[in-house]
Order: sequence, then structure tokens, then C-alpha cells
Amino acid sequence: MPGDHQVLSDGFLLRQALINLLENAIAFSPQRSHVRLYAQLRHGHWELAVEDRGSVVPDYAIERVFERFYSLARPQTGQRSSGLGLPFVREVARLHGGDVRLGNRNGVGAIAVLRLPAG
Repeated sequence: MPGDHQVLSDGFLLRQALINLLENAIAFSPQRSHVRLYAQLRHGHWELAVEDRGSVVPDYAIERVFERFYSLARPQTGQRSSGLGLPFVREVARLHGGDVRLGNRNGVGAIAVLRLPAG
């Protein structure tokens, strides 16, 4: 169908990757704040973005959070995660010919973008 852009994927893995991104955004955001999920088609790829209004990710940790067992303390509780969520998201993205990146939103939170080829 012309104009129909899909992602050919393992639905279970992609669903879990999105859940991981959303759970991270919620965990690092203040209570009752908004988390935004949106998708856009850019240059032949779907970009699925999750934005939060929590703490920014320190520059030294932007890539390290994708290493297995690396985790940051949650600002509200000081608790740490297993450090497996974001490495899983990156693995799923790469299995589907894509990638994931993490960045900061001008000091007011973080954004994670899962980029997958449109099929």
C-alpha cells in the first residue's frame, strides 16, 4: 500500500524495549510529571522517542547506561536498577537494524530515541 510505513519486527521484543524506555522515564521523573511518547518517520526510519522531565543524565553516563549492569541512582529514592533495561533496548534495536540514543533536554529531563528502519 503506497504511503504505508511499517517496522518489520519481533512484536514481543519491540514491546518490551518500549516498556523499558517508558519505565526508565517514569522512574527518573518527579511524581505526577508527564512522560511523552511520540513517533515520527525521518529519512526512512521510525523514531520512537520517550521524553521525561526528570533529572538530566550526566555526560559521563550517556553511553555507559547502555553497558550491562551499569545504573544510575534514582534521584527520589537513591535506588538503583539492575542495569539491564537499556542494554536490552539497544540489543533489540540493533537486531532490527536500528539503534537507540540518549540525550538531555536543556536541563529539564532526558530523551531516549529508538530508531528503526521503516519497511
